[in-house]
Amino acid sequence: MIQFDQIGYLPFTRSDTPRSQGDSAAFSALFAQTRSEVHRFIKDGGTQAMPLSPEGFALRNTSINSSPAGALNADKHAFIEQMQPYAREASAKLGVASEILLAHAALESGWGKSPITKANGQSAFNLFGIKAAGGWRGERAEVLTTEFENGASIKKMDHFRSYADYRSAFQDYTAFFSESKRFRSVLGTGNSAEAFASALVKGGYATDPAYAEKLLKVVDTVRSIKL
Repeated sequence: MIQFDQIGYLPFTRSDTPRSQGDSAAFSALFAQTRSEVHRFIKDGGTQAMPLSPEGFALRNTSINSSPAGALNADKHAFIEQMQPYAREASAKLGVASEILLAHAALESGWGKSPITKANGQSAFNLFGIKAAGGWRGERAEVLTTEFENGASIKKMDHFRSYADYRSAFQDYTAFFSESKRFRSVLGTGNSAEAFASALVKGGYATDPAYAEKLLKVVDTVRSIKL
C-alpha cells in the first residue's frame, strides 16, 4: 500500500519493512496506472468526468512543483491570490478589469519579487512604482531606478511612495488615477488591456518605449492563470 506523508504529496515506503516481490509488483502496477491517469488528466485539460484519485493528485502536484516552470507559475499564482481582493476593490472604482490591474502590479514589482525597499531594508509595499512627487506627504523610499532618455536607458536615484501595506498601495493607486487629469483616459477602460496600456503611455506613466508591449504580455499571463 502507498502511504503519504503529512502534507499528502510524496509517497514513501517504510524503510524498516522489507518488501516482497509481490508488494513490488503491486507497487509498480499502481504507479504505472497512476502515471497513466495523470497523463490522461493533463491531456484532457483537467476536465475529465472522473477526478484524479488521491495518488494521481499527489503525483500531479509533485510533477508540476518539481519543475522550474511549475515553481514559477506557483509563485505567480500566489501573487495573484494575495493581491486579487485589493485589485477587485480598485477595479470597481476605476472601471478597469481586475486582471489588468494585477498585471500592472506584477509588471512593476516583478510579481512581488523585486520590491521597492526603504533604507532600513523594509518593504515600501509600492507595487506600482508611483513616485513621491506632486505634493506627496507620506513616507518615501529612495532607490536606484532605470529611466529612458532619448532612447537610452540610464540609472538614477529617485524617490518613491511608501505604504503601510499592499491594501494601502492599491488604495493610493486608485486615488492617483481617480484624481489625475493626465490619466483620465485610464478610467473606464474595462477589459481592454490595449486601451489601458495606451492611456498609461499617453499620460507618461513610464519612460520605457516598450512599456505597453510588456504590460500586454503580463496581462495575457495573468489571464491564463487567474483564479
